[in-house]
Amino acid sequence: MNRDAIAEDPNASLNVSAFIVAAEWLSGIFIAPMSPQQVAQASTASSQDTLRWMGAQLDASAEAETLCRKLEQDDPKGLTVHLQRRYTALFEGIFRDRAVLPYESAWKGRDRSTLGGESVAEMNAVLRNLDLHVSKDCCEPSDHLAIELSALVAALRGDRITIAAGLACRLQDWVPAFTEALTRQDAEGFYAGAGKLLLALVREASALLTVNEFAAASVSEFVLEQREGESA
Repeated sequence: MNRDAIAEDPNASLNVSAFIVAAEWLSGIFIAPMSPQQVAQASTASSQDTLRWMGAQLDASAEAETLCRKLEQDDPKGLTVHLQRRYTALFEGIFRDRAVLPYESAWKGRDRSTLGGESVAEMNAVLRNLDLHVSKDCCEPSDHLAIELSALVAALRGDRITIAAGLACRLQDWVPAFTEALTRQDAEGFYAGAGKLLLALVREASALLTVNEFAAASVSEFVLEQREGESA
């Protein structure tokens, strides 16, 4: 994770590269328990500088600073064991009453106990549109939080603003409920902190990308009207 490798647009009100870096980082956090290598890397000074940069870009400096402190509370080996246990308890549904399932279908509709269905079908269509698919070695459905974040990254990198805006709005529909439950179950833990950074990302991305999508659509309509006028 290196912000210096991301091209920055000085004219943007909020650097879209921050969305890409933050979404990639959060996708890696939520897709599986962190490996010892991931924890060691996340604990380095350079990675924490990037985390603070993400927080500043997303108007979530306090949330990023909290995460940095969590990564400094123990040595990498002890922290890895702790985070792996917390991941299993929170996201893998072992303790049903305390689980915070990272699937869109777990937080939408009347019957939130039913996973899959419409959300998975819709996300499969989004992935096809981006010419992507879930890796064969990944056993998660396509409405998993980490996969939706990865799709957002791909859409942004490919300048597919309409798809990116749709994904941001999609996340905005269910991530607030997910992060609220995560805050209750993890209290002041690392994953609750990651959830707060996630919420900031979704909030900022949804607002900015929706505006940009509308602006792009307006320009296209204006150009079309001009051409129709010229050919009349």
